[in-house]
Amino acid sequence: MASQKSVAFVDYVHEMVHKKRDRSFSAKLRRADSETTEYQSWEILARWVDLERVRDRKAFGLIGSAAARSDSPSDGSLSLGRALYMCFLRDGGSGDPSQSASGSRLRRLLACKDSLELIEVVRPVLRLLESKGLLLCHAQLLDEIIWFDDYRSREKTRAKWANDFYTAKEES
Repeated sequence: MASQKSVAFVDYVHEMVHKKRDRSFSAKLRRADSETTEYQSWEILARWVDLERVRDRKAFGLIGSAAARSDSPSDGSLSLGRALYMCFLRDGGSGDPSQSASGSRLRRLLACKDSLELIEVVRPVLRLLESKGLLLCHAQLLDEIIWFDDYRSREKTRAKWANDFYTAKEES
């Protein structure tokens, strides 16, 4: 379950982008996804995080950018592991999912050592999931990224992603 701050942030992004249709807001926030243009989103992110805390700024920027690009007017419900499995199914879904491109992406995410590495690795995964129309729970992922530097939280998150990916096969 996502924290109140993460849910409030993702809801705020969806409200500004989809309900108020603020194109300037949307454009600024989408720029948070790039090292060279992220500073253009800082006026938005400063309401939510201390910009000097690099991990928090990059995590909120990444998730804010993904939420701003989403076609959905509200946050999705899929965990990262379940969304990767759904991606495997949409790619044809034959064979062993662990040997698929989605399985490779999952293994790369599971190998991350800290949240800054995770942010870099998850960025193209988010783009892939968006291209497949999969509605990820952005608030939950934001919390998972923020807490990834804590050993116990990292292990719990890794186990959840793997469990959601591998047990989805049994439920299908």
